[in-house]
Amino acid sequence: MARTSTSTHNSSSSNSYENYYGQNSNIRASCYAVNTSTTALQGFHYSTTGAGGGIPSPPLSPPLAARHASAAKQSISPNRSGMARRGGAAYTITGECERLFCETLMAVFLGEGNLARQDSLVMGMHNQSGTAGEQNHMSDMQQYADRIHGYPSPEMDGIIEKRGLVNDWIEIFDYVGGIRFMGFVAEKDGEKAMFVFFDQSVIGGDLKPGLMALLELCDTPYFSCSRLMVCLDRQAEARLMGALVKDLGWIGFQLATLNDWTGGDEITSDRWLFMDMDV
Repeated sequence: MARTSTSTHNSSSSNSYENYYGQNSNIRASCYAVNTSTTALQGFHYSTTGAGGGIPSPPLSPPLAARHASAAKQSISPNRSGMARRGGAAYTITGECERLFCETLMAVFLGEGNLARQDSLVMGMHNQSGTAGEQNHMSDMQQYADRIHGYPSPEMDGIIEKRGLVNDWIEIFDYVGGIRFMGFVAEKDGEKAMFVFFDQSVIGGDLKPGLMALLELCDTPYFSCSRLMVCLDRQAEARLMGALVKDLGWIGFQLATLNDWTGGDEITSDRWLFMDMDV
């Protein structure tokens, strides 16, 4: 996954990036990252060809300009036009990522509101299943997936300190699977993790190429994430959700909570089911 500077951004439908993928068949995925401290926009592009074959390499140009193309037509200098497009893209990515935050995520990662002290739904599943050595892992995950729907929202009665743990907001285009992901990178005590939302528009699609690109993205020097956390939409169709949980389990993902980000409290979300994997 190589980094290139970008001046514009595409948040449109899959047609744009499918066309781009067709014209640049070695480019498998692109990521745009907005740094929360500087609002700087960075571009990363994943290719299957390169110096050694399968090595990430930069494309000729990123799939850009759909949403902010009109800025280029304004009667302003090229430098100011580029700054306007970058600013618009950064604003768009940030807003679309924040839109996916539930109250729990806002409390934990943005320091907004209150956070519950609650028992872990994940730990409850393990306790019912016996010791780790006795568990049938895939059976447990399937049973858990079958009963995640209908859980009430956690009570927001404990208070946490105000803190912002988000380093970057990210948007990823998978040209192979035709899927767009939104997410963020968080850091605490020197450990970084990439969180990616699998909402209803994502679940049911071809996620394999996108997951490969996400794992490569975690390993880039810019992000250097030791963990990939996927957030599965609890409102997705139960059949699709169960199949996805099972498939993710087979490739190494495990059910997770936000305990590493909350000082040990086994916090879950009423909107998202968390699964993570060490990178």
